[in-house]
Amino acid sequence: MTAAATVTRALAIAAAAAALAGCDDYLPDVGPPLTGGCQGDDSNPEVDVSFARDLRPLFDRPRSMAGCGCHTPTNGSPSGIELSGFNMGSLQAIRQGGVTSGAAIIKPGDPCGSVLVQKMGDTPPFGARMPLDGAPFFSDEELQLLHDWIAEGARDN
Repeated sequence: MTAAATVTRALAIAAAAAALAGCDDYLPDVGPPLTGGCQGDDSNPEVDVSFARDLRPLFDRPRSMAGCGCHTPTNGSPSGIELSGFNMGSLQAIRQGGVTSGAAIIKPGDPCGSVLVQKMGDTPPFGARMPLDGAPFFSDEELQLLHDWIAEGARDN
């Protein structure tokens, strides 16, 4: 390399370094880190959530009332069972999950890792939010009951 080429290269590197040094002034302001997301703790450890008392009635409601009728065999039109293999007719059937979710549908003690919580919430890991035909969805309070029941171990109570 000639002396002139070496000087030219050194000047180019120096110019690039000087230009990049000012880049910090142009970083976009993206705001604070996002918080929230799924918290795995029971929101009220002093209150036990009962599957039979608190959740079964929600699951048994008709679709028009944010129920899970598509996944219950007594509905008369169990299209959710036919399409996904997910049957919510009993707790034992729910625990088996569907074709895609399998046993990950409910992970006792881990509501954030449970597909059922994810599918009922705003950002399902696959497919659409449930119920498939849209609103009404479970209310925030109803979703919290489901979340807390799983956080408490998803007991048959």
